[in-house]
Amino acid sequence: MRNLCKVTLEDLKYAFDKIDYWYKKNIKFLTVITVPFNTSCVFSKIISKVSQNNGRVLYVWGKEGENKELVNITREMYSDITHSYIVKEISNAKLTFTHYNNLMKIKQNYDLVIFDDITYFSNLSNVNIREMLEMCSNIGERVLLYSIEKTTLVGEKFELAAYNYKKPFVEPRVLTTRIDLNSDIPFSLYDYLKWFRENSHKVAIYVPNKEKLDIVYDYFCNKLKLSNVKVIKVSGNDDIKKSEKVSKYKDKAIFIITNKIEELLEYCYMDDAVVLFADNERYTYKKLLYICGQIRNVNLKLPEVLLVSNDISEDIEKAKNMARDFNKKVWEKRLIEL
Repeated sequence: MRNLCKVTLEDLKYAFDKIDYWYKKNIKFLTVITVPFNTSCVFSKIISKVSQNNGRVLYVWGKEGENKELVNITREMYSDITHSYIVKEISNAKLTFTHYNNLMKIKQNYDLVIFDDITYFSNLSNVNIREMLEMCSNIGERVLLYSIEKTTLVGEKFELAAYNYKKPFVEPRVLTTRIDLNSDIPFSLYDYLKWFRENSHKVAIYVPNKEKLDIVYDYFCNKLKLSNVKVIKVSGNDDIKKSEKVSKYKDKAIFIITNKIEELLEYCYMDDAVVLFADNERYTYKKLLYICGQIRNVNLKLPEVLLVSNDISEDIEKAKNMARDFNKKVWEKRLIEL
């Protein structure tokens, strides 16, 4: 079990017991609050239990296809479980997966619906999630939400540390400047870039849109005086796949400038991340948190995430506070020693 999902039995047991206790009670909703990109293995026991009692489980998430990690661990616990992925209507499997965009097309009821907003880079707002939870409530006897925060006023909740809780969640550093980021960068960022270069780091430099991508790429190539760095512009999925091999070079610093915020780290290993124009409206607090969670999930060491902006937006402030709160709650429960 441990090799399948990289979770200690102690961590799994805590989640197993909390979910099982809720399921035994007559309460419709449960929210499991945790950090972005935590494991889905926490649901394996309840899925096995429902299936063994001839029930059906619908797993709703933001990807096309099955959650392989969850399928593998659940089959270890209950070898007879059947599973499938559907886009509409019905399934005869005990465990059925679907993308959240397909919820309106589902034509059968389930004993348990799990809405996963954690194990992928989520772009759903709280309003979107509440609307989808209403649909889940219509087709599910019980509904379990996996989220960074509670978005419904009803039901129970509990908080769950990341499986690799001994490594802190990345708290982003905010670098504010009066400099126009369309034409220059602050000296504080320049110092970080030099350090990244000297240590041959692979750095994702995020920009909010295609226009900013061209401006920043031109600046890094033609104006920034930083030698011995390979600068790559990524504006599409084909560019990302081409960059995958380059990002594996160990003896050279590589800066990948991209507006593909969600997709880059699915293919490329990165040591650190820089978010330029971080006060742009595209960067919601949730998106900033998921950048921190995603790079933490990729980099085995503690990465840097730098938010560079002219102002500290409400979303920047909220992302910083939530990241700090994740670590504070772990510390308070004495799961790590400081």
